[in-house]
Order: sequence, then structure tokens, then C-alpha cells
Amino acid sequence: MDRSLAGQPRGNTLMGTGSSLVRSRALRSALPLGLAIALCVAVVVGCGKKDKIVGPPATPTYPALTSPQQVLVALRMAYVAKDSIEYDLLFDHDYVGTSVDLRFGAPADTLAFADEARHIEALARSITAIVDLQLTPTMTRSRDPGDPPGWALIQNPIYSLRFDDGAGSYVVTPSSETIEFRFIPTPDITSPTDTTWKIIRWSEIAY
Repeated sequence: MDRSLAGQPRGNTLMGTGSSLVRSRALRSALPLGLAIALCVAVVVGCGKKDKIVGPPATPTYPALTSPQQVLVALRMAYVAKDSIEYDLLFDHDYVGTSVDLRFGAPADTLAFADEARHIEALARSITAIVDLQLTPTMTRSRDPGDPPGWALIQNPIYSLRFDDGAGSYVVTPSSETIEFRFIPTPDITSPTDTTWKIIRWSEIAY
């Protein structure tokens, strides 16, 4: 499936100038300055009723990060909620993300923990950006023999990813990409006998 943004609105939009990958350099960077900064409260207009002031939506109840699969479930929830606090907790500080498009021979995009933090913070500031991330029903944990001891691997866990920035919607179904998440175990400081997991690598290869 051709996921390029040819013919779709560009400029000051969430996706910026297009990419065929699920997550491009433009997507992971801060949103364009043209997007409004989020307000502390939202005004909801009811049909035939007076306007009323409501607070921000409640923070979701996230799963414990006791397995790589649970980390991905929390990632989906935090992404959709634009929850920068939870989102940052899911990534190891030595995290490296890569995006490579083999069809055009473009240089790989390489991103660090700080890039992910800026990306989710920009989403959180926007009052127009909407994210919908769907995971595959089955996320199988495996191991790459070339990885350091203890790491875990889950391949192709994303079923679809949709962004709506108020100017247009962009839907990605990763049918011609390989997406891999690698996870690192971390001792749980609240329970020495338990282990929590964090994302240490997120790679995408389009072909």
C-alpha cells in the first residue's frame, strides 16, 4: 500500500511534509507553530443549553509494565491520550529509534529519547491533534540472537495509526513495512523481585 502523502494537504499540518513511514522525522519533531497551544479548560457547547466549562479528560488507568506486551498497550493508551508523562516512562533513556525507506535509498532517520519527548509534548499542547493507534490482536514476544542478553523483541505490533490535525486526516496501515520494538528489562524499584520493561529500540523499514 502506498502510504505517501502525495495529493494530501501539507504545510502547517500534523504530518508536515510527507513520509511513507509510520513515523517520520517531521512527525516526531515538534508540531508546527501554527497549531494552537492547549487551554487549561475546554468550552463545550450543548444543543439548546448554556455553555459549560469542563476540565481535561481523566488520565487513563495504565497497565503495569510487567511485560513487553503491556508496554505496548500502555504506549497505545498514552499516545491516544497525548499523555506525555506516561509516554516518557515507556522509553529507556538510551532509546534509539530508526526509520529507513529502502525504496528511495533515503538516509535513515535516527531519533533519541529527547526526540520522543518533544514529539509527545507537542501533541499534548495541541487542541486539534487527535491520534488513534490500534495494535494487532496477537503480539508475540521473541528474541533476536544478536541482541544483548535479556532483551525482548516484538515484530509488527501496530495494526493502524491515524493522525488528525484539524486540517486533514492521515491513516497508515503498515502493510509494506517491518516494524520492530525491542525492550529492556529494568528492576522495579518498588519491588526488588519484580521486573518492568521499557522500549530501547523502535525500528521501521519500508520496502
